[in-house]
Amino acid sequence: MNAHRAGLAVIASLLPCTAIAQETLLLRHEAAPGTIVRTAFQTVTVLWAFDRRRFESADIGTASATFLRGLGGKTVVHLAYDSVRTRTRGSDGSWREFLMPVDSAWVQVSVDDRFRVSGRNEGRQPVGVTGLMRILTGLPNLELPGSRLNEGDGWSSKTAASVVPGLRNETVPPVVDGTVEIVLDSIVARARDTLGFLSVAGQFPPTTFVDAMGPGRVTASGDVVGSLIWSTSWNGFVSGVSKTRMTVVRAAVDGTTGAGEELRVEATTRHHVIP
Repeated sequence: MNAHRAGLAVIASLLPCTAIAQETLLLRHEAAPGTIVRTAFQTVTVLWAFDRRRFESADIGTASATFLRGLGGKTVVHLAYDSVRTRTRGSDGSWREFLMPVDSAWVQVSVDDRFRVSGRNEGRQPVGVTGLMRILTGLPNLELPGSRLNEGDGWSSKTAASVVPGLRNETVPPVVDGTVEIVLDSIVARARDTLGFLSVAGQFPPTTFVDAMGPGRVTASGDVVGSLIWSTSWNGFVSGVSKTRMTVVRAAVDGTTGAGEELRVEATTRHHVIP
């Protein structure tokens, strides 16, 4: 049993297991004001630097989403880390572990029942730690479909991936925008809950940045694959795993590239709600 299904088994074991027929599933995120949902997450990142040295890091923690009633009846979600423990391993193979200071790290967003954001405020975000919006929506910037889904149906959504800290662009944060295709693979209906098992695959087309480490530019591109599990009793994703791969190519001022001027990053994130 893989990690995300194991997490789901804990949640599903608390619910009646009588199956009922259901042919379609409507994904809508709704929560009463005052609801608090806690999520555990883990992100493991491996980086192969331009000079071919290998680095690893892992952050393990929990986060809370508090649902509030905003102006005009909109839903406001306040997201904050409860705790984050980070481990890093340098090119010499030695590990370091420390607690990440996250007291000032928070995000507050106005969202509708399809995760579409209409307003956002945030505190200072710690570099390299799993993003709070990703914990809420399964993938960064993921929006839910506009209609009911049958098994095998899917939809497209925008998403984003962080680029290696240290790279910057003249006008935008160090992220690469992309598009994902999400497919509802199967529906499992129960007396008090219906589960949707979804697969995810997407691409991040080449995006060029200023090279913060010297003259010239770098171009980042990549892909993402994963799976998500939706629960109608939780009105949200209760478990998920995704793997994002990014390649960053450094070009000299004249546009040429040479050996050792490619950087690769692979990040795997797992999350599940805490019953």
